[in-house]
Amino acid sequence: MKKLILGLASLGLAANFAQAQSSVWEGSKGPKLAVVAPVRTDLQTAPISPEPLPLDQAQEGIQDDQNDPARSKTFSKSFPMDASDKLNLSNKYGDVLIRIWDKREVKVDVEIKAYSSQDGDAQRLLDETSIEAGKTGDVVSFRTIMGNRDGNYGSRVRNGKVVWKREIKVNYVVYMPASNSLSMSTQYGNMTMGNFSGPLYAKVQYGNFTAGSLNSNNNYISVQYGKADVEEVNVATIKQQYGSGLNIGTVGTLDLNAQYVGVNIKKVKGNATIKQQYGQGLNLGSVDNLDLDAQYANVTIGTINGNATIKQQYNNISITSVNKLVIKGQYANVKLGSLKGDGTFKVAYNKLIIDQVTSGCRNLMIDADYAGVSLGFGSGYHADFDVRTSYGGFKPGPASSRTISDDDNTKQYSGKIGNGGGAKISIKADYGTVSFN
Repeated sequence: MKKLILGLASLGLAANFAQAQSSVWEGSKGPKLAVVAPVRTDLQTAPISPEPLPLDQAQEGIQDDQNDPARSKTFSKSFPMDASDKLNLSNKYGDVLIRIWDKREVKVDVEIKAYSSQDGDAQRLLDETSIEAGKTGDVVSFRTIMGNRDGNYGSRVRNGKVVWKREIKVNYVVYMPASNSLSMSTQYGNMTMGNFSGPLYAKVQYGNFTAGSLNSNNNYISVQYGKADVEEVNVATIKQQYGSGLNIGTVGTLDLNAQYVGVNIKKVKGNATIKQQYGQGLNLGSVDNLDLDAQYANVTIGTINGNATIKQQYNNISITSVNKLVIKGQYANVKLGSLKGDGTFKVAYNKLIIDQVTSGCRNLMIDADYAGVSLGFGSGYHADFDVRTSYGGFKPGPASSRTISDDDNTKQYSGKIGNGGGAKISIKADYGTVSFN
């Protein structure tokens, strides 16, 4: 009987020991103190020196929130930079911040943090993450190196409290001259920079890009699954896919490919080539010359000062004012405020509306299938016109006209707007009504 009591007492002590480990880990305030030291011995680690370069400064610690223990370390490295030197940055799972200074050198400060519900796992994530830095010829490079990313990553919140978290954060702060060439990429992080005058290549995946004034004539920006905000850019090639959209204040010359995003551009001072597919559409304040291919996206344009070639498939396009215009629209409503130059229109389905054809338009050609055509004319506009309709009607309004041919399905009209002469209007419409207002 004494042996049995002694055995039960031993089991109770062992149970208390196991419960003490769990209680300390969960942050309990219970008086189980004897087990604290052996449970936390894995935190006593030597300074970390990841290959290929050691950390210049190491800072390790545990967050106060015991449900979110973290390990951290920092890296800092500088290189001299001549005016012709280039900087390459390649990061992942963190942000890149560019700061400009007047020193002829580049300095990169990196903070690395590892989060895990288990301290040992956080330390392993930290140990497997390092920064590779060096200079070869005229190229200075910094690159984030990570080990095997096995297991699950992310976080889980319950009742406003993080109950599980496992991730790595690598944040760069870069100090460099304003005019050197910069090539940088990051995945799962944001990229932020102010005014910059050097050639730029920037690629962001699953993050946002923010910039001030980019003054180089060589800027390439690619954003996937994020948002891009640029105050001003001189010459730019931009690719934007998915995410929260693209916003540009002023751009000199633009080559844009946008998919599944909304695009807002206040002003293009020069020429723009834009391809817009799906998404919330394109809003463009003003542009000099425009080459636009839009599919499944609404387009709103203020002023086109020069000439435009436009292809619009599905959805709608609206232009306040344009000089010379060539447009092909399918399954799209096409609406113009003022046409100040020659126009060539080929539209199928929906409507073509031009509020005012001005005296600058000397030649207007319209080919419409299954689309209504409505034209208004500025005061003092004079032109001769020919209109042919099949399975449709013609409403000449104030224009003088006469019927040249008339059969059951096809009719042809000719006449004058104003005094006639000078300008020429030619319209062919199948299965739609032509109206002069």
